[in-house]
Amino acid sequence: MSVRKLTLGLLAIFAFNCGLQSASAQHEEHMPFVDPMAFEPDFRWFEPVYNMDLADMRPSKRASTGWFGALDRMNLFVTRPENEASDFKLDDGWGGRVDVGFMNDKESGWLASFSYLDGPNADRTTRTPRINILNEDDLLGAEPDLLGPRGQLLPEFARNSPGLSQRYAFPGQSLNIVEIDSFELNKTFRMEPYHYGGILEPMIGFRYMQIEDTFFRSQYRSTEAITLPLLISPTDDPTEQIITDLSRANNQMFGGQIGFRYFKYFERFKFSTDLRVFAMHNYQSNTDSSTIQTTVYGGTGIGTEAEFFESNEVFVEYAEDDEFAFGFDLRTELAYTLTRDFSIRGGLQLTDVAQGVWRGRISDPNDQTLVAVGYTFGITLNR
Repeated sequence: MSVRKLTLGLLAIFAFNCGLQSASAQHEEHMPFVDPMAFEPDFRWFEPVYNMDLADMRPSKRASTGWFGALDRMNLFVTRPENEASDFKLDDGWGGRVDVGFMNDKESGWLASFSYLDGPNADRTTRTPRINILNEDDLLGAEPDLLGPRGQLLPEFARNSPGLSQRYAFPGQSLNIVEIDSFELNKTFRMEPYHYGGILEPMIGFRYMQIEDTFFRSQYRSTEAITLPLLISPTDDPTEQIITDLSRANNQMFGGQIGFRYFKYFERFKFSTDLRVFAMHNYQSNTDSSTIQTTVYGGTGIGTEAEFFESNEVFVEYAEDDEFAFGFDLRTELAYTLTRDFSIRGGLQLTDVAQGVWRGRISDPNDQTLVAVGYTFGITLNR
């Protein structure tokens, strides 16, 4: 091997090692994930804290570094779809929120947040007795050969209505049935405290939201108003039908957001305000279907057995579209310090998706608004 090739090889190895060291340094500085023990936690989260200790600490020292977490329960009231005559009303639903993140000594960090809202689940229905009103086997306990693997009565259509011990139909229409899931990943920065102790944390990040809206309308008809399916011979036996129209609109939204968190300490209290403004592309889909359930009975007495049952899905329609959605998420909270790292908090939250949401049926607008407002309460750890 010549001296020239040897020299070039040594220079290449040296450059490679320098690149690895530089990449390693950048990795430690900029990677969103860090060693869980990098901040040397002592795990004394519930160590007592005294008012004098808090009064002597500067705001920059009270602002925590390292890993933090928060768990909140949410009670939010959601607007109804625009196709409802009572769209000005709000219906309440319950959900939760989990925050996890860290802030390093260089005043930058990451915040991941997941929240969900299960409900509201509002409808307007009328409890209508079925023809045979009661299944005595379901009430008193059926024979073993009539029970399913979990002890439920078979067949399903013959059971009494859950929790009522009788058989009812519930014709009516939904008013506001919606579920919301949201995930955020934000890069955060901490500014120097202001003159009166307030601290600002700007953020920029990614946001995903899923909004699923359900619409249903059902009708109950008995005997004289029914045209039987072709598979059934004409009969004078008591007959009933339940006709259900069901539609599910699904909104999958991806986009970015910017915002800030401002907080200020006063003795054991901490006031905070979070604002996030987002813009997202919404991939939408909607499914409409109609189902007819027909039951023919041997008589009209209590406990009369069904002679025939048929369920037919008579109509299905699919549709897809996309929209641009934007809005904001505003939160204001008050936390009370119990121990060194542990606090309880409560607050208010307002989420407004100003446009681009598909709610209701395929024929309904796919650029509606959705507003959720209410209160939250929960706990924080090193936050």
